[in-house]
Amino acid sequence: MNVPEESGGATSESSPRETKAPRAATLPRGAGVGWFGLAALVNAVGTGFFYPYQLLFFLAVTGFSLTTVGTGLTVATLLALPAVQWVGRCVDSWGTRRVLVAAALTRTVAFVAYPFVHNSVSFVVLAVLAAVAQRAEQVSVPVLAAGIAPEGEVGRWLALAKVAFNAGMGFGGLLAGLALIATGDRSGFVLVGLLNAASFALAALLYLPLPTVRPARKEAGGSNGSGGPWRDPLFLRIAVANFLLITVIVATEAGLPVYLVDHRRTPAWIVGFLFAVNTVIMVLFQLPISSRLRNRAPLRVIAAGSVLHAGLLGVLGFAGWLPLRALLPLLVLGMAVYTFGEIVSTQMLSVLLVTLAPRRQLGAYQAFNQVLVGLSLAIVPVLVAFFLTHAPAGLWWTLAATTAVICLGMLILHRGPAAAAAQRAAAG
Repeated sequence: MNVPEESGGATSESSPRETKAPRAATLPRGAGVGWFGLAALVNAVGTGFFYPYQLLFFLAVTGFSLTTVGTGLTVATLLALPAVQWVGRCVDSWGTRRVLVAAALTRTVAFVAYPFVHNSVSFVVLAVLAAVAQRAEQVSVPVLAAGIAPEGEVGRWLALAKVAFNAGMGFGGLLAGLALIATGDRSGFVLVGLLNAASFALAALLYLPLPTVRPARKEAGGSNGSGGPWRDPLFLRIAVANFLLITVIVATEAGLPVYLVDHRRTPAWIVGFLFAVNTVIMVLFQLPISSRLRNRAPLRVIAAGSVLHAGLLGVLGFAGWLPLRALLPLLVLGMAVYTFGEIVSTQMLSVLLVTLAPRRQLGAYQAFNQVLVGLSLAIVPVLVAFFLTHAPAGLWWTLAATTAVICLGMLILHRGPAAAAAQRAAAG
């Protein structure tokens, strides 16, 4: 976990780009990678404490109704979106370390304060602060990786962050479950909130040894960024593709348990097993696969990965006509194919979203992408609820059609001059 001394520079306050990692390496290289991965892991453990039980957590610690909690969270998500662009400017002006530490401490305060909330206005205010802080972390981490990773290692650093996220989420969810079993109802959820707060405080400490990334004085390739992401055609198209794919992934995660348990009457353990398959594959194969994608045509990789999602979506679309004995192995196979598609497509998209952005506007570009991600998270509950109420199988065919649109869009883009620019960016 050695970190180089801070000495100023065009990209960050340190200069870890002097050595190039071997092409065949699977694990990411570079000074600070240990701190980077550990901070991401601790942050993810904190999120894992809370995420699987978020509605139950708020119901228990606030005493509000489900309608109040659900409405409050939706309103908070939407209110937080306009602030994300401001966060991007803060990253470009202040550097990543200050923003990451401030975001982690803000989430710490929010989770300590939730049990003391007694009215819906206070609840929404805290939820907005927590949502803005979460988006700030998601904006800052890719900028940090792009600034301090050695040449050619950005993709592996981003893959490491995803591995840490999946492993941390699973471990955090397990610990939260044990805490709830060992304690009473409300006290157990209060304990979960305090553990969550403690994990974010620890993450803030782990960000401190890392150098802070500031705007570059000179451009180092990628898009010209004239006028920002709205006027950067290639980045905009990649961001829209990412928006569509995130919508597919989140809608699948949200709709699959309800569809299988309520509509197909499958045992609840099957849902847990499918998500376990997803998590294990993500943790074991994210880094090895990402290390082999660097010299591939990135737009074709995204197209292929988006198609692989349709494996599980197709099985779910036909689930109403399949007996349970035949459905279970098909679901497991479909989930495995789907997960490999998720690894391939999201990895390449995340690399392009960082490397296509101009160095001097990395924060602003990542903030723009996070606004689209926030919109996706806001529309998914409405989308899933509508289809599962009126046409359950239609949800899966709609999502499968969306993956086909992504695939077709990337293949069309690959046939034009954007292919060369994307190839250069993916190699960076």
